[in-house]
Amino acid sequence: MKRGVLSKRTMISIAAMLIISSAVTGCGSEKASKETINQQKSTSTSKTESVDQLYEQAKKEGKVVVYSTSARANDAKKSFEKKYPGVKVEVSKLKSDEMMNKVTSEEDAGTYNPDVIITKEVSGAVEEEMVKQGRYIKYLPEDIASHVDEPFKTKSPAYANYIEFRTVFYNTDDFKEAPIKNWWDLTTAEWKGKVYAVDPLSSPAFMDLYTTMVINSDDMAKAYKEKFGKDITLNGTENAGYEFIKELFQNGLVALKGSDDVLDAISKSGNKAVGISVSGDMSKIKEKNWHVNAIYDIKPKTSVPDPGYLYLAKNAPHESAGKLFTRWIMGEADGKAAGADQFNTIGSWVPRNDVQSKNDIKFEDLKLWDFDGEKLYKTAPKVRDFWIKQK
Repeated sequence: MKRGVLSKRTMISIAAMLIISSAVTGCGSEKASKETINQQKSTSTSKTESVDQLYEQAKKEGKVVVYSTSARANDAKKSFEKKYPGVKVEVSKLKSDEMMNKVTSEEDAGTYNPDVIITKEVSGAVEEEMVKQGRYIKYLPEDIASHVDEPFKTKSPAYANYIEFRTVFYNTDDFKEAPIKNWWDLTTAEWKGKVYAVDPLSSPAFMDLYTTMVINSDDMAKAYKEKFGKDITLNGTENAGYEFIKELFQNGLVALKGSDDVLDAISKSGNKAVGISVSGDMSKIKEKNWHVNAIYDIKPKTSVPDPGYLYLAKNAPHESAGKLFTRWIMGEADGKAAGADQFNTIGSWVPRNDVQSKNDIKFEDLKLWDFDGEKLYKTAPKVRDFWIKQK
């Protein structure tokens, strides 16, 4: 997408919304006209407005309302309010699916509350049900876009303020080096009853990992042959991705409620267990006194990216304040704004070429499957049903 030009997908979304608006209002052409103006205003996503201009307008608006899946937004709130006195930040922490339901219900009732959306994906549902419907609007001003890495510059539904992924963790007291090199290692007798994982039924991001294995079943089949020296035999399953899930359960997988539970369980010395958790938890190790480390190289691929996307909300009531806050947590044009600091941590990557990562390994050097929201959206319900049957 060229700078200053809306994507085809965005144009289609706008057109669809305008048609719907006209159909609903019938003879109410004046109302439809106002809706058209609002849509045109809110989808000017690449325009670079000066910080001074935004701040002057933001002071008149008085506040910015943020719906966020990440508690890090509260840290950004503190630095933002110090930098821009007179503009308050209100943060509501919600899970991605809860946020979708809340925003949809509010908008359908004619209420527009949030200005900024910080969200993870929900197996492609955020893009399909919120972005394509015009409820979440991509915002990436040109002066920042010039420093953004692909696919988050032009090929993704929005800029990602940080990127994490699900991977295997191990106890550093029990193992001097990573004990897992292939995902199929977890299905062997050595790890029977010693694999802990977050139950993906309570976390779409964890389900995305297993769904991606199903989507990329050929890769999983090749990894099986590399591990065991023979072609995979499917035991009543559709492909190697499903077979991996089935054999993982048969090997005594222990499903827990959250990432902290998983890492706490494997951090106990002598347990000699491993856990599947989120890379971003690496930043909690000292705080929690966990003796664990993440594995960043697993065959056939380590994981699938889990981006934390940034959007403006449809008809944002404090649009200038929302843009100002969004620029702040993006790091501003030079990448140095303090609002981005809490997103640039061990286990999280910022997709900007002018920001020094806290991680030893570059994001582009990680072996990850591509995030395919459309395929995830279509496949995840089936994988979810299959997971339930294994339990």
